[in-house]
Amino acid sequence: MDRPSPDPDTGLRFRIDADHVGWVTFDLPGSSVNLLTPELLRELDILLSELESRIANGQLLALVLHSGKEGTFIAGVDVEAIAALPGAAEARAASAEGQRVFRRIERLRVPTIAAIDGVCMGGGTELALHCDHRIVSDRDSTRIGLPEVRLGILPGFGGTVRLPALVGIQNALGMIVTGRAARPARARRIGLADRVVPAGRFHDETARFVHDVVAGHIDRAAPRLRFAQRLLERTAPGRRLLFRTARQRATAESKGFYPAPLKAIDVIATSIGRRPDDAYELEAEALGTLAATDESRSLVRVFRLSQQARRALSPEVLAERRPVGRMAVIGAGVMGGAIAELAAANDLPVVLKDIDQDALDSGLRHAAELLRKASAAGVFGEAEAGLKFALITGALDYEEFGEVDLVVEAVVERLPVKQQVMREARSAAPGAVLASNTSALSVDAIADGVDRPDTVLGLHFFNPVHKMPLVEVVRGPRTSNRSLATGFRLALDLGKTPVLVADRPGFLVNRLLGPYLDEAGRLVEAGAPVAVIDGALEAFGMPMGPLRLLDEIGFDVAGHASREMAAALGDRFGSATVVERMLEDGRLGKKNGRGFYRYEGGRSRDVDPTVAQLFRVTDEPVPGDDIRHRCLFRMVNEAAYAIEEEVIGGPDDVDLALVLGIGFPPFRGGLLRWADSIGIDTIHSALTAYAAAHGDRFAPAPLLARMAAHNQMFTDST
Repeated sequence: MDRPSPDPDTGLRFRIDADHVGWVTFDLPGSSVNLLTPELLRELDILLSELESRIANGQLLALVLHSGKEGTFIAGVDVEAIAALPGAAEARAASAEGQRVFRRIERLRVPTIAAIDGVCMGGGTELALHCDHRIVSDRDSTRIGLPEVRLGILPGFGGTVRLPALVGIQNALGMIVTGRAARPARARRIGLADRVVPAGRFHDETARFVHDVVAGHIDRAAPRLRFAQRLLERTAPGRRLLFRTARQRATAESKGFYPAPLKAIDVIATSIGRRPDDAYELEAEALGTLAATDESRSLVRVFRLSQQARRALSPEVLAERRPVGRMAVIGAGVMGGAIAELAAANDLPVVLKDIDQDALDSGLRHAAELLRKASAAGVFGEAEAGLKFALITGALDYEEFGEVDLVVEAVVERLPVKQQVMREARSAAPGAVLASNTSALSVDAIADGVDRPDTVLGLHFFNPVHKMPLVEVVRGPRTSNRSLATGFRLALDLGKTPVLVADRPGFLVNRLLGPYLDEAGRLVEAGAPVAVIDGALEAFGMPMGPLRLLDEIGFDVAGHASREMAAALGDRFGSATVVERMLEDGRLGKKNGRGFYRYEGGRSRDVDPTVAQLFRVTDEPVPGDDIRHRCLFRMVNEAAYAIEEEVIGGPDDVDLALVLGIGFPPFRGGLLRWADSIGIDTIHSALTAYAAAHGDRFAPAPLLARMAAHNQMFTDST
């Protein structure tokens, strides 16, 4: 029998089949994924009361929890519900309530089975952990994980209690502390999945599995530990060593900026040997503490912004897109080869074209190596990596372009070259959308001379392509809705986060990065030591210092970009002479092993002591705050110019783009959220003082001046 939900908006359905098996279906209306909302948890709690009654009356022999959505089980707790929690007490209460509901599933007096076909994350995984059994599909998208640390919290619905008990302490730490998900094969190997079955036969295999469970042919899962793991986990000295090592690794990886991983380790360590009630209480208390931290609120904000960015185009505009069944990349350099690999990794056939056979071979090797590394990291199997590489076709001409839906040009950053390539691509693929991977050139200028300039847009990928999640989607003044929607959706299909930007010099990320790097160069010219400058920004949370970043970019590229930006945007982009002096000394950065740092075998070592001979390095101490403020306040100031010029939709886009594009510390919530925490009036006053001492490049932007005068903030403080 089918039982409709009392509140159909929760997306929870229940039926009993002819074999007296109950089926709970999660199918959240109006959403592509299932989320655990407070409303759904309340509905599940009501349903469990009914199930307990039916079990007592002998009407149910087993219970299956599954999804009504293709390719997803439950993606986790609704992040909006997390963001709405006002404080630690409320977060702790929410955790305790979720634990209570899930533990009711654990206590049901019939076998319970979670049928996982697709994405299973966070609260969805915790729900599955409270079931007796888990059957999992081998679908490529199937992942089981507890990524809560990425939101600055820990699993709060019993994950820290149930996962170690099921898969062992080491395996549980590996998932909870890093937030990494397990693919089906690994889930089976560590005991997280009882059975892995083909996705194409998932329903039939689930029914067969349920029959075996009811017949008593399937035992409850137990940890599958190697001898060394048992030695560590089942002796007190071994556990002490295990947790000490885990804390050291977590401290090194988080650099002390993120409290959640260490808190998760402490909760698991303290829970060992405790009564379950006490262990669950420890978890809820820790969740409450973490949810109230600034780090968690900032990480939740960044996650919400990334979700909003995926919905930046209206459904009506997105519906105009051209489906991309095959794409092409012109230019087989590092970027071109990486973009081709990205397409193939996402099962999209791609043509990689160059005019030089050696360059083409190099690009194909680069793509193959990226796929090999992904396979070695367990992203997909070795055989699957080979099949994906077979989706890449190398070409020296345009013969393969006839059936291409979208072309990405990734040739040298020279306008005449890009214009010529675009004209050739239009002739070869007359119906395709044309995208430029330019990092700074005008998309509209690139479209000049191209038949139907409305089909041209910018898709600016960031290096390294396989790691950086951002794509700037650039709409030129003549770009059509159809072309924009096609490029935007492609970015989503390739697993990237698109941010819409206007066709202005430097777009957004490089425009804001320019003043930051320029000021670091000026500090070098003023005599500040390289290690002190980089150390000040790394202590702030940047993934690397600005001078090391210049090494990575290359001084030839940085010099060219600086000149282009200065020509377009004026004196505040006037380049520090440090780049020219490095080039005059034959230094290109990492690419030729000579930069601010020394390199051996492509790996950076310490600061190159000979750099001090080029500049007047002083022994006078340079305050870290002064270094940080000079570099970062100039970035804030340029963001104010960009917002007023409507380069992006607003401050939220600035914050998301810099977190995803340059690794601005996520725990600070973004550049402008951090600026608000400092105070706009404070930043305005500092810029005014810097302008008097160092020049007009620090002169406050008009928008910043108005905000300071009216005590305004960039971002919503909630």
